[in-house]
Order: sequence, then C-alpha cells, then structure tokens
Amino acid sequence: MKIFKFGDIVPQLPNLLFRGRLKFKFEKLPYEAKNIPWKKKWNFFVAGLNQFFLPDRPFGYPVIAQVEPANICNLECPLCFTVSRTSSRKPTLLPFQTFKKFIDETGDYLLLIVLWNWGEPFLNPDIFKIIEYAASKNIIVHSSTNGNVRFDDAAADKIVDSGLTSLVFGVDGASNETYSIYRQGGDLERVKENIRAVVRAKKRKSSAFPMINLRFVAMKQNESELPLVHRMAKDLEADYFAVKSVDMPTNLGQNLDQAYRPETETYRRYEYEDNTFKRKPKPFECMRPWKRITLDALGEVISCEYDYKNLLSFGQIGNSKPVSDVWKSDQGKTFRRGFHKGHNDFYHCKTCTYKDIQAEDCILAAYPISKSSQ
Repeated sequence: MKIFKFGDIVPQLPNLLFRGRLKFKFEKLPYEAKNIPWKKKWNFFVAGLNQFFLPDRPFGYPVIAQVEPANICNLECPLCFTVSRTSSRKPTLLPFQTFKKFIDETGDYLLLIVLWNWGEPFLNPDIFKIIEYAASKNIIVHSSTNGNVRFDDAAADKIVDSGLTSLVFGVDGASNETYSIYRQGGDLERVKENIRAVVRAKKRKSSAFPMINLRFVAMKQNESELPLVHRMAKDLEADYFAVKSVDMPTNLGQNLDQAYRPETETYRRYEYEDNTFKRKPKPFECMRPWKRITLDALGEVISCEYDYKNLLSFGQIGNSKPVSDVWKSDQGKTFRRGFHKGHNDFYHCKTCTYKDIQAEDCILAAYPISKSSQ
C-alpha cells in the first residue's frame, strides 16, 4: 500500500506550501488535508527523506499513525489475528489517557490516523472520545467496524459529531447465510440497520461525514454475490463501495488459498503458477517502519500491524517516556537495520501477505456511489 508517493506530491507543492492543502488517496478513497500549519508541512518534507536514506533512527516524526482501540472482537473471523483467535496478547482496550499522550506528542505532525488493527474499535467505550480528540488536532481520522455493535440514533449522532472522516463497514455477502461463513457470529441485518442509522444521522445534521465505505472482501464463497452487495451499498446510501482482496496469512494455515481464493482472477491478491495454488513471486518493497507508527491496545509501539505477537516492539509508551524516544529507540534502530525493505527473517515479514501481491493495493477498487443512482 503506497501513500504520499513522490510523483503525486510534486504537482501539489504550491497548494501545500501556500494554501496548506494536500489531496491524497488512502485505500483508494479521496482525502484532503486542510489548514496544514508550517510545523506539519516542515515535518512532512523531513519525514519524506526517510524513504531515500532509510536511517536507523527516522528523520522527523511519522505522518501516518495506526492505532488499535481494542484487540478483542465480537466476531470470530477465521483469518484474523484478534486475540480471541491467536491468544498471543492480553485482551485489552486502549485507555484514553494512553491515546491522549500519544496524540499530544504526535498530533502536530500527523496527517492521517487509522483507528483499527486486530479487533473491533467500537467495543472500546472511549472510542468517541478517541476520535474526537484526534480530529481536534486537525488529523484525518479513518476507522472501520464489522457493524455488529449496535448503533442506535444516539450512537449514530456521536459518530457524526465526533469528527470522523470515514468509516468502513465490512459486508462480505448479500445474504446472511453467505455473510456469516466468514463473519462468524455476525448478523447482516444488524449491520444494515447500523448503516441506516449513521446515514439518518448524517441527514439530520446535514453532514457529509463520515464518508461511509461499504467494503466487500472477495472470497471463493461470496464472489458471486459481489454485484448484489454493490446494489446493497446503493440502497443503503453509502458513499463508496470497495472491493478488497482476501488476506490469507500462512501463520493461520497452509491451505488457505485452496479454501478462500476466488475463482475470478481479477479478485485475487496473487497470481499463481498454472493449475496450482503456488503464488508467483513479485517485486516487493516495504517502507512501513519509516512511514507509519503503529500503537497497539497495550500501549506498545510495534514494528507493524502484523507483529501480532508483540515480539518486535519498539517499546511501551510510559508516563515519562516521550513517544519520539520509543519511535527512535534502540529496539527500533535494531529492527530497521535488519529490515532490508521487508526481505528478512522476522517472523511477520516472512509471512507478510503483501509480498507477491499482484496489484499495488489490497483494495482492488473503490466505487463512488452517485446519489442520483440511489
């Protein structure tokens, strides 16, 4: 997944420098950062040097953060590293005070924050405070939900009032029978009602945000229902319908491609050797340890979201330890020195599901939904 590419930034330099505005896409959705102060602009350029020099201790501060509000979930999706499936970490909800410290020390530099990892963000009772606090620092806030935490009108109002920029709803089937094959324990009708609740709140408040993205993970068992889910997104008045290739981490099994790979080649994450399930090698470069800071629910800065065992933590955010010291710690320095753009023997890099990917992004397409078509 590439963001803030050099060729996309150069034409926008006058707009960024003199108007404090920057347009970019993340997961194929369009965003625009506005009123960017000089401190954040300067860091954007300084941090951009990291991709050319790859220092052991990064220049500046990260411009993207991924934060895990909860590492627990109310569903049992078979390809997810939530603690209910892997038992690799202590089940935890991120305390608001930990998040506040993180934002107080990084918020002046961040352009985008992604609020999810291995768990359902809306199980955290502080999620609205978390979103609101990040948004108050002029950060674009992007989150995701499986849609099975009930959003009544009051909760939907809070979502709209919080300043959330975009919200993904995972919908992997047009029928509850198909949907529940992967979203085990989920209820499609509950998801649809929650989407309706947020749409109603947006209308009540005459708000364009959050952008609602109904996302479909294309798999063997549901690919035939993709057109029906696209139609559903229109009927529910979502803003976007996105198609994602299925994540099949070999840590969770060796025969996942046989079980989940779609028949339709354009929906596949990988190309395969003829008549086999062997993935074809593709060129691969990863800049994650320089471009994105990842904070897990335990308050640890980890090397990547796929470090689901916390074996390669850069350190824990403490009351007296600045976030920048953790980001540039000796543990982080050692990790980056041996990283080699993702080609190494670290456990999560060896089985990284972005390796050998045939498209530039795991999001295959994101279709804007015209209001006239609803």
